[in-house]
Amino acid sequence: MATSLTLHMVNDELRVRDLELATAIGYGRSAKLRDLIRRNADELRRYGVLATVEKASDTEGGRSTEEFFLNEGQAVRVATLADMFDTASACEMVVKAYAEQRRSQRSALSPTPDLAAVLSILQHMAETVAYVTKHMVPR
Repeated sequence: MATSLTLHMVNDELRVRDLELATAIGYGRSAKLRDLIRRNADELRRYGVLATVEKASDTEGGRSTEEFFLNEGQAVRVATLADMFDTASACEMVVKAYAEQRRSQRSALSPTPDLAAVLSILQHMAETVAYVTKHMVPR
């Protein structure tokens, strides 16, 4: 069983490749998981666009295949629909992969503010208020 899932950016959205999810769930053949996805496509679309990539056959004259890239909701739903002995572990891996991605995005997007600049502005404001009050003429 896989220990983690790799998230792939597809159309500006992070997704799990069906083959990786099949391995995590414990499906021996990718075709079995892809059949499950096709049978439940209408339900999976409730979680968003069902992204696919057409893959050419490795052998000459072979049929091309359709790979699915599932968003977070779709991946968890497919794992529960699969109803395999490792379903809970697969769901946990999906949730952890997306949670880790969110954590890393949050830390990258919200750096520590530059407190020196804020303190400099506050110091300047305090000096201005002190100057104005010192030169005020009482009425």
